[in-house]
Amino acid sequence: MLVACPVFIATLYIPFPLAWIAMFLAIFFLFLNTGPSNTALANVSLPAVRATAFAVNILVIHLLGDVQANWLLGYIGGHANMHVAFLFVSGIILASGLVWLMGVKYLPADTAAVERAGG
Repeated sequence: MLVACPVFIATLYIPFPLAWIAMFLAIFFLFLNTGPSNTALANVSLPAVRATAFAVNILVIHLLGDVQANWLLGYIGGHANMHVAFLFVSGIILASGLVWLMGVKYLPADTAAVERAGG
């Protein structure tokens, strides 16, 4: 996600059609974390609640992402412009990458705790 942030910002300044390449790379790096994050979620969830953990994860990412994005981008774009709105998105991308980095230090201990509990 941290790699996606500057590439996403570059998309705003590179002329089209070259911006499509930057957009592809930004989206690629944004979704590159999906597999490892799902693996981490499976590793830190007990088997009895693993399906519920994935369901809650999907609910939260949609509530924080899809639901909020439309009105928030429209609001920022309406009060400033869409360029500023997409710079706001790049800030959210950066913040999410930093949150992942802060959380990664807990993964080994949480995985070990699930293994000790019989998961």
